[in-house]
Amino acid sequence: MQTDLLSIFFEESEEHLQALNENVLILEQKPGDMEVVGEIFRSAHTFKGMSASMGFTEMADLTHKMENVLDEIRHGNIAVNANIIDVIFECIDNLEKMVADVQQGGMGNIHVASTKQKLEALLHGDQPAEQAENAIEQNLDDNASASHVVHISIQQQAMLKAVRAIMCIEALQSLGKIEKTVPTVEEIEADTFDFEFTVYLKTERSEEEIQQAVLHVSEIEKAEVKKLEVLSSVKIEEKQTVQERELPQQTSVKEPAKAKGKNAKVENRSIRVQLDKIERLMNMFEESVIERGRIDELAESIQNKELIEHLNRLGDISKDIQNVLLNMRMVPIETVFNRFPRMVRMLAKELGKKIDLQITGEDTEVDKIVIDEIGDPLVHIIRNAIDHGIETVDVRRNAGKSETGTIKLEAFHSGNHVVIQISDNGSGIHKGRVLKKAIQNGVVTEAEANKLTDREVYELILAPGFSTAEVVSDLSGRGVGLDVVKHTINSLGGHVIIESEEGKGSTFRIELPLTLSIIQSMLVQTNETRYALPLGNIVEAVRIRKEDIQTLQGKDILNYRDQVIEVKHLSVIFGEKTLEEALATYEGQMVPVLIVRNSRRSYGLVVNTIIGQREIVLKSLGDFFADSVTYFSGATILGDGRVVLILNPEGL
Repeated sequence: MQTDLLSIFFEESEEHLQALNENVLILEQKPGDMEVVGEIFRSAHTFKGMSASMGFTEMADLTHKMENVLDEIRHGNIAVNANIIDVIFECIDNLEKMVADVQQGGMGNIHVASTKQKLEALLHGDQPAEQAENAIEQNLDDNASASHVVHISIQQQAMLKAVRAIMCIEALQSLGKIEKTVPTVEEIEADTFDFEFTVYLKTERSEEEIQQAVLHVSEIEKAEVKKLEVLSSVKIEEKQTVQERELPQQTSVKEPAKAKGKNAKVENRSIRVQLDKIERLMNMFEESVIERGRIDELAESIQNKELIEHLNRLGDISKDIQNVLLNMRMVPIETVFNRFPRMVRMLAKELGKKIDLQITGEDTEVDKIVIDEIGDPLVHIIRNAIDHGIETVDVRRNAGKSETGTIKLEAFHSGNHVVIQISDNGSGIHKGRVLKKAIQNGVVTEAEANKLTDREVYELILAPGFSTAEVVSDLSGRGVGLDVVKHTINSLGGHVIIESEEGKGSTFRIELPLTLSIIQSMLVQTNETRYALPLGNIVEAVRIRKEDIQTLQGKDILNYRDQVIEVKHLSVIFGEKTLEEALATYEGQMVPVLIVRNSRRSYGLVVNTIIGQREIVLKSLGDFFADSVTYFSGATILGDGRVVLILNPEGL
């Protein structure tokens, strides 16, 4: 039972911490938006209750202190500024560390004394008095005609604090017009507030008269009255614009959609299902696909038309089941993207750069297995763009660019692939520097370097141990990072394409298969072995004469549709035959060739026999066969029980 409760706690804490991160970023851009403050307060309050109920007292205590600061902001006593945003983010960081500690078997008891001191300092007014006044003025928003703000504290021992609060509001109403209350009158009537509230009042009465009217109500501890300058809406807007400019705006954050009404009907109902249950169900379905393949072969061998007809119908049903199962595993990629606005803000601040992060396509759905693996590669690429790509403010200004650099993060579907693209308008990749470093590190020789295309030069930065950073820092220069990107993407059956223009920026394009388990393939055979090739990489199958294959600079080539492409012999690649023996096989016959396209180029693949199209279940080869990942992306089991290796078009 405790394990189930912990699982629920981890899931819900992740949701609330993510909501805190997103809303604090919005608050940084809109410091006067009390609705956002309310959202942050509610997330913190819920998280505190969850932590306390699970017995994580240190976590609950830190959240409680953060909640106190948020409450003061809600009541207009503290103005939002860059320092407050930083402290709240520090709290969220510590809460994330505490949850991680619990996941490791601890109780979330990490050292957070300095963070608590910062929160206490904010509560005790360690900010200029004029900031507090600005907060009051900002809270007016459209109620700029209020002349006084009244902050009322009810005694802690009061039994009916909501009644006392309403009596105060009625007393003030007799003196003038109430423009606004914080919290709202509805919240006060529902008794969902602490022992303090604020009233914005338009009246010609003196401050002393207003104070006495409130103090005449019993069980009122104190009433603070401040006279406000009656500001026009234009002046209020100007003040807010000035304050927003004072806060660093380093990310573009999309506001969450608001509910269309209190009684909006929820159309979709859902339940939480553990991923391993879906994985078990998927594995069982994969086994059924293999068994169906065996039955298909048996039906073909006995030529029973009725049986073949029913098997075709079963195949259609299987495809429907497969689509449903795959959709169950598909989740929006925003679960990964949401971590980056916060990261970009922090790193830009550390490096003294101005960066605008623009995110699109966050609702694009991707296989959960991809989601779990793609996070770290994207972190490496975005950190690389911040450190190497985007220039400092002075450099950009001198180059005639905007002081604020832009990083675009987008996702979209393209055919049977999902594409994730990270582009920046920074300095781009310096080809000469990359080649010089690659030659120094022994990645390529000078002779090889002279033959490389621009794209092949850019891809050198994905080599292990490669780095052009002159100084080793926390962000880069240790030669690790981008090689991890290439390895992870390749292990997911995808590839990375790099484009760049010096002085204008770079683009990293990651293409990944929509699903990693069941794929359409083409079965081919050499003299001795069968192989499967992903159908998505095959342009077409052709038959040519042996004489059409020519040799140029030690490579076999073919003129294919007015384009010269390299031709490879599958039996030669895997050492089954020599080139002479392979060519001798086709004496007087047409040669079957598959035109294959990968991320870099197209090439021809010569085989002995093209067997036909098959739906196959992709199985990992495991770490034991890690060295073979260049040529093979996995294996499958055919209907006759034979194991067939799946070719990797990127490595051939």
